[in-house]
Amino acid sequence: MGILRLPRSTVLLLVVAFTVGIVVSGFIFGLAFYAPYRMGGITATASWAEALGGYTPSAGAYEQKEEPLTRLETLNRMIIYTANLGLRVDNIDSVMNEIRNITKNLGGFVSGASMSKRDGRKIGVITIRVPQENFNTAIMVIEMLGEAESKDIRGEDVTEQYVDLRARLGNLQREEQRLTEILAMCKTVEEVLRVESELNRVRGEIERLMGQIKYLETRVDLATITVSLSEGKPWIEIPQVDWGASIKAGLWGVFTVLQGLITLTIAATPFIAIGAPIYYYVYRWKKQTKTETAKN
Repeated sequence: MGILRLPRSTVLLLVVAFTVGIVVSGFIFGLAFYAPYRMGGITATASWAEALGGYTPSAGAYEQKEEPLTRLETLNRMIIYTANLGLRVDNIDSVMNEIRNITKNLGGFVSGASMSKRDGRKIGVITIRVPQENFNTAIMVIEMLGEAESKDIRGEDVTEQYVDLRARLGNLQREEQRLTEILAMCKTVEEVLRVESELNRVRGEIERLMGQIKYLETRVDLATITVSLSEGKPWIEIPQVDWGASIKAGLWGVFTVLQGLITLTIAATPFIAIGAPIYYYVYRWKKQTKTETAKN
């Protein structure tokens, strides 16, 4: 009995088939069992009511998650916080009602809302004002109502402007007091009219500055959040695939299969080293026995 000899083309085909089999099986194994790839799509969701924990502004405060860019510790500075959020939602009417409820629970109010249709899809814009200490909470909870498409958070430092207005107001109030004292000392009608004219001008400046100061204080105390809502989805969506994660998982599977084959080969080497000679001698002995039997 001679050694079986196969054509080169057959040998090459077997090698290619064996290699392809390892690669395919490795990719399938990796996509099925590679832990980081399987966990990549896991997300956690929670309702805004759970985020608020059922509290109201009068009962306590809210447990807020601070973000480095939106930290509300002003350190005695006057900061005006504003945010613009873009959300894609299933139903704009219900989401607007949710935002109104959230705003009320956080001690704020709705300063404006509008709704229209564009390209057959409904869009809406709602602007709310909430106390500065609830700014982060409001953003976090509103983002849970839909799919976030955009987010822009800004903080404007108006401390210098505020201090300047307060200083000018103090100067004008002292000037008003001096003019009042001078008015009491006037003896002629002409002097009285001239002092009163100047006093009216100063009082007008005082009222204007007090209005500007009040405006800044209101803007600082109540942060502004504008939420743009869009409804519906395109009639066709191109799926987004993380090819890098898929390839990484597949390569992990291929190398795992190869590692298993190498480990199996190393483990089987002692048995092959012992079994091959035994098989050879047994085979030769049987062949020799058959030959002698045939001669007899």
